[in-house]
Amino acid sequence: MSQMQRLHRALCSVFVDEGLYRQALGGGRADLGTVLRYARLRPQERPALSPYFDRAFYLATNPDLAQTDEDALQHFIEHGLGELRAPHPLIDPYFIASNDAHALGAPPRIEALCELLAYDLAAPSPYFDPQEYRDRLGPAAPAQGMLGHFLREGLAAGERPNAFFDAAWYSARYDDVPRDAYGAVRHFVILGDLEGRAAGPQFDGQLYRARYPDVADAGVPPLRHFLQHGRDEGRQAPSETRAAARPVPVGPGFGEALAVSPAEMLRTAAEMRAVLETAGLRAKEAVRVSAPQLGRSTDLAATAAGLAFPAVAAPRLSILIPVFNEIDYTIDCLAAIARAMPAVAFEVVLADDASTAPEAALLGEIAGAVLVRQERNIGFIGNCNAAFAACRGELVLLLNNDTQPLPGAIDRLVAALDEDAGLGAVGPKIIYPNGRLQEAGCFLRPNGESGMVGLFRDPAEPGFCRDRDVAYCSGAALAFRRAAVGAALFDAAFRPAYCEDADLCLRFIAAGLRVRYVHAAVVVHHLSVSNNRQPMAGKLRTIRRNQQRLVERWGAMLARMDRVRVLAFHLPQFHATPENDLWWGPGFTEWTNVVRAQPSHAGHYQPHLPTDLGFYDLAGAEALRRQAALAARYGVEGFCVYHYNFGARRVLSRPLEIVRANPDIPFHWCLCWANENWTRHWDGGTREILLEQRYDAETLTGVIADAVEQAADPRYLRVNGKPILLVYRPLLLPDPGGFAAQCRAAFARAGHDGVHLVYVESMEAVDRGVRPDDLGFDACVEFPPHGRAVPASRPAEIIKPGWSGYRYDYPATVSAFVARDAVAYTRYPAVFPSWDNTPRQPLFGTSFDAATPEAFGIYVEEKIEEIRRFLMGEERLLFVNAWNEWAEGAHLEPDSGHGHRWLEALRDAVAAKSWA
Repeated sequence: MSQMQRLHRALCSVFVDEGLYRQALGGGRADLGTVLRYARLRPQERPALSPYFDRAFYLATNPDLAQTDEDALQHFIEHGLGELRAPHPLIDPYFIASNDAHALGAPPRIEALCELLAYDLAAPSPYFDPQEYRDRLGPAAPAQGMLGHFLREGLAAGERPNAFFDAAWYSARYDDVPRDAYGAVRHFVILGDLEGRAAGPQFDGQLYRARYPDVADAGVPPLRHFLQHGRDEGRQAPSETRAAARPVPVGPGFGEALAVSPAEMLRTAAEMRAVLETAGLRAKEAVRVSAPQLGRSTDLAATAAGLAFPAVAAPRLSILIPVFNEIDYTIDCLAAIARAMPAVAFEVVLADDASTAPEAALLGEIAGAVLVRQERNIGFIGNCNAAFAACRGELVLLLNNDTQPLPGAIDRLVAALDEDAGLGAVGPKIIYPNGRLQEAGCFLRPNGESGMVGLFRDPAEPGFCRDRDVAYCSGAALAFRRAAVGAALFDAAFRPAYCEDADLCLRFIAAGLRVRYVHAAVVVHHLSVSNNRQPMAGKLRTIRRNQQRLVERWGAMLARMDRVRVLAFHLPQFHATPENDLWWGPGFTEWTNVVRAQPSHAGHYQPHLPTDLGFYDLAGAEALRRQAALAARYGVEGFCVYHYNFGARRVLSRPLEIVRANPDIPFHWCLCWANENWTRHWDGGTREILLEQRYDAETLTGVIADAVEQAADPRYLRVNGKPILLVYRPLLLPDPGGFAAQCRAAFARAGHDGVHLVYVESMEAVDRGVRPDDLGFDACVEFPPHGRAVPASRPAEIIKPGWSGYRYDYPATVSAFVARDAVAYTRYPAVFPSWDNTPRQPLFGTSFDAATPEAFGIYVEEKIEEIRRFLMGEERLLFVNAWNEWAEGAHLEPDSGHGHRWLEALRDAVAAKSWA
């Protein structure tokens, strides 16, 4: 192929914009004269033919091409993309392919790149995120093509490619930067970021490198690193405003209350709700699933004639399918059963509630099916009950006629019942025809309202891919033991329908049986095909009436089932010890750090000073008694007390010794072994080890013996009769499984039913996805804000000279914890009221902006909803970090600024959810 032919082929690529081509060369690409015209131009004179190709940038970043005669655009189309070279400052194929190896194809294709840019399939560069740009534009954003819009309109209008780069500011700041906005972008990407120049008033590259030596050592551009990695790692975006320290007064005076109006409280709560609602909507919009292969009959008569179910003299399973018209869906349902013919001996019982559709006659022609036809329409419940009496199987599968079980679903439901005699009923994973999740089990609120777990989410999300006990599974697909039901399937009090399936499951639970969601059994449900034809007003009236009936019958049991147990992490550091006297000075306790704290920036609330309980000493019984009384007053069931056992010595053990010596103190607790070294880094000093955490046999035996000894106290907290024991950093254990086995053996020897082992998602365990059973444990617990803290984006006026700490955004961090994917194991939710460790690290501390009791209350409500979706019985635990971490700004105990508002927010959130 000649050079001219190659050039013509390149110019016909989809990467070249037809409009730009015609405008620049005076004709279409089919006209070879335009190709000749383009070829005769000197390289620097050749026009821009694609908004996504910058010739000057391409040559500047690919010096091997600068001395050749090869056309830069042609080179990119023919070779550059395949070599992952960047055609534009805001398009980085290497970055794209690093995030998704399939995004550009294999090998990379120009067509795939153009689709990615046109439809915003992925961020094209660390410096430009289509979703972030769309959010900034708001309603003015186009439907798609964010980068194209930014280059055509946004940049000229003053929009930023990301939240931190300000083209106008950058141009004005540096004399060698082009004055046009696009030129500034190009200069920053090629040179400015590599040199660590400030991208704008909110990000200074030199400060970022100074704060994070690993970034400086790697020689990577600071803003690129922050956008690509730093934000997700919780690193702070440093701004040059930090250098302008001015000692001005801020906030309340020392020990004064924060002035907050009721209107401001309401506004803060509303803003927190809005943040969470927006995040929830985005999460739903981001779901990408594939629709299952479904059979839809085009010839009902032929399909019905071809169906034949085996004649079974003694079926183990009766598949009961209620029908009223919608015969096409019924035939499709039967065809799905036939395609995935269950291995269990079964019968199909069709309960026809006097259908009026002419096609209903086909139901009587289906070989092997039992047809129970009503002479007149008696309603869903009457029809089901009549057909239930005709069922012969020891097991019954109630199946809506608008469902299609996928292969293996029915056998997996039967197997679940066979494997566990304690189950009364089981339900499958139910998905919509488009592939989204409809139900992974259901929950019930104390007011009778129900909810489908995982509605509209991705059915492959790990939390929906494990079996678990639930409050109920919907009657769309419910398998149960016929003998556990009695004579009538559904209670006629719930006629014509709604809540009857919840009532049935609650009958099982009241009889001591459990209801279980079986994730591997999958059923497609078109959802209320028949009911959708009914007037909505009438449906809502019936639903409300039957919810009330459900509460009248099961209200007390629903309240017990919905109860949430609140446990707060408790620090026993508030008493003098010989070790602290030696290392930090005579009389040192946590209060020593608390009282010397000062605000670091405008709006920074410090110091936090105690009110009701004062500067207590936990070496005395009265302080512990008052803590227990205050916790009980606000609904905190007990404390998770940090336990320090270093083998050779135990530290900070005096408070629990006092509790155990005084059985009248209503102090309920469990232990959390804080298995980490004590170092001077604790208060911002060196990493010199003061006490080394050992894991030799003697130490492990001592830790377990401590736990067994304390669990003998009737006040010790339990789950299902088993004492709770937490481990703060389980991955530091040389053999976690061996430790767990040793624990279980020791507790069994002491006469306990077992031990409930929980690991804390802190430090190296955050977001590792470590299954508790892989460690020999039973569950894990969140430990916010570890792992998901979102840096604050608004600059702050620094008022403490030398401060270079970290600021995070509380609402955004809460949203990150609320929106995280569910996991395929037991994980206890946790909340944190606030966090601020500047008392310990005055110049480098971490704090959270906009942490208010009102936002905290909404946070608690959301986590209670999570508990409803995924936890049952005594595992309905909510942890709080923390009860009294005063030097880390994480405390529920009353302080001078907020009074009792943290405790009130917790109590009110739990109370609000106790009936709704």
